Amino acid sequence: MTHSKTITIEGGALGGPCDLTLAFVPPNADFNSITPIAWKVFTLNDNGSFSWSWNDALAASRAVIDTNTGLVAADQYTPISRGQTTDLLLDRSKRPPEHYFTTPVTYQHQQARVMNRTGGYVDVGAGFITDLDGPNEEMNPVIVLRRLADQSPGFVNYTPVLKLWASLDYEESQLLDGSIHNVQPLWEGTLSQITGPLVNITVKRVDGMLVADGPLSLGPVPASSPFPPAHNRPYTYTVELVFDNPSIVVEGVTGIVNELMSLGYQAKFTQKGHDPEGALELTLPPIVSCYKAELDTIAAIEAKPTPYGKAYIRSHSGAMLVAAHNGFQRWVDISPGSLGWFNTLPFHEDKY
Repeated sequence: MTHSKTITIEGGALGGPCDLTLAFVPPNADFNSITPIAWKVFTLNDNGSFSWSWNDALAASRAVIDTNTGLVAADQYTPISRGQTTDLLLDRSKRPPEHYFTTPVTYQHQQARVMNRTGGYVDVGAGFITDLDGPNEEMNPVIVLRRLADQSPGFVNYTPVLKLWASLDYEESQLLDGSIHNVQPLWEGTLSQITGPLVNITVKRVDGMLVADGPLSLGPVPASSPFPPAHNRPYTYTVELVFDNPSIVVEGVTGIVNELMSLGYQAKFTQKGHDPEGALELTLPPIVSCYKAELDTIAAIEAKPTPYGKAYIRSHSGAMLVAAHNGFQRWVDISPGSLGWFNTLPFHEDKY
C-alpha cells in the first residue's frame, strides 16, 4: 500500500521575501557515493504558500548530471519495490545508444536494487513517481548514487528525512554538497514517521530569528549540538582482513562487499600498501548492531571465496557517532562484548 503526503510551506510574518530549499538527506548520504538533490527551491512571502506531493512508492532512474552546473535530470526510470531488483542496460544498437531498465523481479533481500549492466559507470537516481500511469506522471529523483560501477548493485530505497533551509545557494534539481552540514535547517522530519496525510510547516520570524513550526520541528538553533537520535545515529563496524596472497585481495574483497551491499551496508576498504591485508569499514543499516554486522561479514566471506583462498579476520572494532556540529563529528568506540556491541541503544558513556 502506498502512503502519500501533501507538504505545505506557509509564510507567516516574514518581513520580506525568504529563499528556501527542501531536500531529502537520508542518514547514509555521504555526499560522495550517495548525494542528495535540492528537491525544491522557492521564494516565500508573507502569507504565501507552496504545496507538493510525496509518496513512499520507490522509483529508480538513470540520472543525467550537467557537469557544469550539477543539475540533475531523470532519463529512463522505473517503479520498484523493496525486495525487487532490476537491471540497467544500454542498447548500443540504437543511435544514440539508449539506457533502459528491465522489469523488476523479486529477489532474496529486502532492498530495492538496481544492477548496473551497461558496461561502464552510470549515475542512478532514487526517488518517487507522482501521478503514476496518469497524464502528469513525473519521476522525482531525490538522491543520486554516483558513478555506480559496471556489474555493481545500487540500492534506491531511502529514509525520507526531509530538511528545510533558508538562503542556500543552490538551484532546484542541483546536487548538494557536504557544506550543508554547516547550516542548521529550520525544520526536519522523517516523512514516514509523521502521522496523517498532511505536513504543514509555517515559516516566520520571531524576535528577528527565522523559525519554522511543523511536525517534529527542530525549533530555534540550540547553543550546542545535541546527541543525534539513536535511530538516526550512524554506526560503523571495521574488520581487519588477511588473505593468503596480495594478488587475490581485490577479487576477494569485491565479492565480500557485493554480498554485504545487497544487505544494505555501505563499505570502504583500505589496503595496506601491497600487503595481503587491509581494513574493511562498514556503515551499518538502521537498527543493525556490530554483532549482526560481524555475522553478516562472516557469512559473506564463506559465500564468496576466491578460487585461491578466502579472507581471514584478524581483528574487529565498532564505533558510533554521538555528536556533530559545524562539520565536526565526535565518535565513540564500541568495545566488543559490551552492551553496545549487541544492540543499537541510546548512548551512555560508561557502557562503551
